[in-house]
Amino acid sequence: MSETIEGKPRNKEVESAEVELKRLELEAKRLELLDLQERINDRKLAREQKGQRAINNGQTLRSIAENDAMAQERCNHHKGGNGADGVIGGQGDDSQYAVLKHQFANGEIWVRCLRCAKTWKPPYREDFETDEAYQLAQREYMAALKFQTRNQMSSSVQLSWKYTKDGSDASHHYKNKMKATTLR
Repeated sequence: MSETIEGKPRNKEVESAEVELKRLELEAKRLELLDLQERINDRKLAREQKGQRAINNGQTLRSIAENDAMAQERCNHHKGGNGADGVIGGQGDDSQYAVLKHQFANGEIWVRCLRCAKTWKPPYREDFETDEAYQLAQREYMAALKFQTRNQMSSSVQLSWKYTKDGSDASHHYKNKMKATTLR
């Protein structure tokens, strides 16, 4: 038998078991640290992947917007046309426009080309940096309202509102919410 610091006899078997226990506890702590490091690395990797996915999504959306803008720029918004120029190129040869018109519940009318998906809606001055840009958008919108088409205008039930509960202009709130919307 061996003696402890307190002077009491100890069994070698107990000592050996305690040493083994300490060794196993140390090994368990090492494994816990490895698990923790793996979880941290997994989280870092997931964040990096999420960030890269956001970058890729942004690039994809930008590319789609650029392609839409190019298609809308070359489209004449008319019905008809033959071959690729007429169908894909948006070069209709009919006097009628390939548009739909929709009147919303607040009375606004939006116009959408059925070929290129361009949407004209009433411009709001606060959305433009200059008066010239606002006037140009106003002229384009007014021209779109006059597009001749045999298509019937769809509409919503008309309603009117003045103010929200907090006293702010409800129509302004509606316009802000609809700003980024198109008739797709």
